[in-house]
Amino acid sequence: MKTSKIIISLVAGLMTITATANDSIPIHRPLIEEYTGTWCGWCVRGIVGMELLSSTFGDDFIGVAYHEGDAMEIMYTNQYPNNVDGFPTAFVDRTYEVDPLYGFGNTSGGIVSDMQQFANIEVIAGIDVTAQWTSADKTDIAVNVSSYFTIDDNNGKYAIEIMLIADDLYGTGSGWEQNNYYSGYSYYARDKYLGPWVKKPETVTGWHFNDVLVGTSRPVTGSLPSSIVAYENYSFKYVFTLNKLPKPALIQNKDNLHVIAIIVNTDTKKVINANRCYIDDFKTIIIGDVDDDGNVNISDVTTLIDYLLNSESTTINLENSDVDPDGEINIADVTALIDLLLTGNDD
Repeated sequence: MKTSKIIISLVAGLMTITATANDSIPIHRPLIEEYTGTWCGWCVRGIVGMELLSSTFGDDFIGVAYHEGDAMEIMYTNQYPNNVDGFPTAFVDRTYEVDPLYGFGNTSGGIVSDMQQFANIEVIAGIDVTAQWTSADKTDIAVNVSSYFTIDDNNGKYAIEIMLIADDLYGTGSGWEQNNYYSGYSYYARDKYLGPWVKKPETVTGWHFNDVLVGTSRPVTGSLPSSIVAYENYSFKYVFTLNKLPKPALIQNKDNLHVIAIIVNTDTKKVINANRCYIDDFKTIIIGDVDDDGNVNISDVTTLIDYLLNSESTTINLENSDVDPDGEINIADVTALIDLLLTGNDD
């Protein structure tokens, strides 16, 4: 059978190549967490800084806004991942405290160059994340995380945390009204970023807030093994149930949600790496349809092999790829897929 010979040849090649395919360099996407509140007039800097970072870095911008004392608050300050002494402030990778607009210096917009420097820092782990609604009525979000390390670590203390973020939140009442201490402050009139706020009133109503944290798994114990093997792929699954979030009413538009996944060192609390994704529409799972084209065929085998070699999941459907199924995507899924193609047996 010609097809079976091609497939077996591909698998044999994979088994040989995986022994040396260990030169993948993780892309570092630093996490910036801003601490803010609508009552804080100086927190306008956070709004401006986060918007600036988003427009500069696009989908590589991994930003979270923690609100305190307003309509978007979902936790107390003693539950924050960092100790916050004053507002506004921000932390990069939960390690470096910065001003959300000035960064480490005193130049407006300096946060951009600081974040670029952080992005250039080499990291020891890569992470990817996908998310999908589990039903057509969009009540639950299934999150799949794939990660790998570039080092062996027999005493690894790492964990995955998943965060649910909402954009374009707005409302009426004092909890939604943004105080603005830059109003009429002529000193900032020529500031490229804060200047527009000089012209706004002392209390800004109708503002639409982005990057708002509406749910978090916190670091999940056991989400990564204590013994890390370099370049081995680790999978983790998590589900957000919307009506169990701290404030379900903050889910104003389900199309304006996205998911952030991070790797945390549970000893130092430092974030090793981060990534984000939008939420895909609900689809019926077709086991073996790796490339998500509605069919199970030879192209699914080659797509799965490419994923295992390159640790890239943007072109595959992870749910369909767990052919065994054992909760992980690995060489066993390739052999199971081959069996499915040759015999039609999906047990």
